[in-house]
Amino acid sequence: MSSYKLCINTGLGFDLPMAERLALVKKAGFDGFFSEWRPGAPVAEWAARAKELGLIYQSIHAPFNNVDKIWEEGPDGEAFLKVLMDCVQDCADHQVPLAIVHAIIGFDKHTPSDLGIERFERLCRFADDRNVYLGFENTEGEEYLAKIMTELKGHPSTRFCWDTGHEMCYNRSKDMMALYGDQLIGTHFNDNLGITGSEITWHDDSHLLPFDGVANWQGIMDRLRRHQFKGPLTFELTRTNKPGRNTHDPYAAWDYGTFVNQAYDRAVRVAAL
Repeated sequence: MSSYKLCINTGLGFDLPMAERLALVKKAGFDGFFSEWRPGAPVAEWAARAKELGLIYQSIHAPFNNVDKIWEEGPDGEAFLKVLMDCVQDCADHQVPLAIVHAIIGFDKHTPSDLGIERFERLCRFADDRNVYLGFENTEGEEYLAKIMTELKGHPSTRFCWDTGHEMCYNRSKDMMALYGDQLIGTHFNDNLGITGSEITWHDDSHLLPFDGVANWQGIMDRLRRHQFKGPLTFELTRTNKPGRNTHDPYAAWDYGTFVNQAYDRAVRVAAL
C-alpha cells in the first residue's frame, strides 16, 4: 500500500455542483482535492463540505489570466496582485495551506522585470504573515519562474509546484525538479503527448490520465523520491479535448463518477512505482 495521500482537482471538465463532486471524489478513494478560485468563490462552503467528508483541502489554484500584468507598469498589475492576495486570504481563512500561482502567461514573454519581483515579494510577505505557502508552477516563460525562485527564495512561502505535463511540453522535458525540487510543496501530475508540432501551444497541455500519454512515470516517481517528498500526490486532469484534438475521446462517455474512479486507479498505480 502506498504511503502517499492522493488528491485530485475537482472540475475535470464537468458541470456538477461542488458538493456532488466532493462526494464522488471521496467515494472513489481519494484523500483530498484542490479547487479553482475566483473572486467571491464560496470557499467556506467547500471547506465545510470537505470537513464533513473527511477530505484534505490540499490547495486552491489562484487565477492566472492576467498574471503577466504583474510584471508591467500600470494599475492592471496592482489590481491583479490584489486578486492573488484575496485568494491567499481565503486560504488563510479556511485553513487551506497552499495557493498555486503561475509566474506568467504568454509564450511571447521572456523579460521578467524588477517591478514584477517587487510585487511578488509583497505577495510572499502577505502569505508569510498568514502561514500560507505559494506553489509557483512551471509553465511557459521559464525566465519568470527562475527569477521568482531565485530572488524570493528566502521567504518561507516561496515554494515550487511541479506540473509533469507542463514539463513535457512547455519546458521541452527539461528536468524542473533538478532546478527546484528542494523547494517542492506540491504536484500537478498529468500526462500528454509532448510537443506535437513545430510550435509549442497550450493545445499540447492536454492533462490526460497517467499512462495515456508518453510520460515516464517511473522516472517521475524516482525524481520525486530523490527529493524525499512526503506530501500528497495531487493530480490535475480533465475529460475535455483541446480545440482540434481528439486525445480525450476515450473519456467522452464517462460520467464524473467513472472518471474519478479511473483517475484513482491510475493514481494508485503511479504511487506504487
